[in-house]
Amino acid sequence: MRHHHRMRYWFACCLLIGSLWPLQGQAIEPIVSSPPILNEKDLAAYKQKGRGTLAGQVFLSSLSGKAITQAGVPVYLIPVNPYTRYWFDHHVRTTGCISNDDATANDGLMSRQQADCARDGLAQLLLEKRLLPYLRTTRANPTGHFWFMKIPAGRYYLVSLIEGGGSHQDERAAGIAWLTIDLDAGEKATNLVVTNCRSSLC
Repeated sequence: MRHHHRMRYWFACCLLIGSLWPLQGQAIEPIVSSPPILNEKDLAAYKQKGRGTLAGQVFLSSLSGKAITQAGVPVYLIPVNPYTRYWFDHHVRTTGCISNDDATANDGLMSRQQADCARDGLAQLLLEKRLLPYLRTTRANPTGHFWFMKIPAGRYYLVSLIEGGGSHQDERAAGIAWLTIDLDAGEKATNLVVTNCRSSLC
């Protein structure tokens, strides 16, 4: 009887080992994060003229606490959908232009090389011609103030790449200023603050 139990136990072990054998030698393929396909149906509501208004100031906050503005800098109003969310997460929120060990990463400021990288990220978005009818662009005045008119309701990213051109060290700073906003139909959103995201605020 004891021998019979041993045989059953041995047989069960062989079955278990045999079932695991095909898994040996198989490499686990990494999950590749690829951008989603742009679906214009997600953006249909953003093409129409609305009754909303957006107004605010875009600037960088320097290490000394000074607000750095740039006259004429483009401010982009980008509808949020899976395609633009992927772009935003990979080029703005966690941009590869700033390494984890970079001393400037904590305040969202960039070196010239990093600013070039960020500019390439913006250019990549603007190269998608199917997206252009849904994007809106304005330019900031010398104090960084901007306005958008006739905006339809929806969720948006406000994004601007500021590259100061002054002689002072603070004024030469560069970085991406951004804000996410939900706009209701006919809403007038004013006094928006679009600035670089500091680690203590994100």
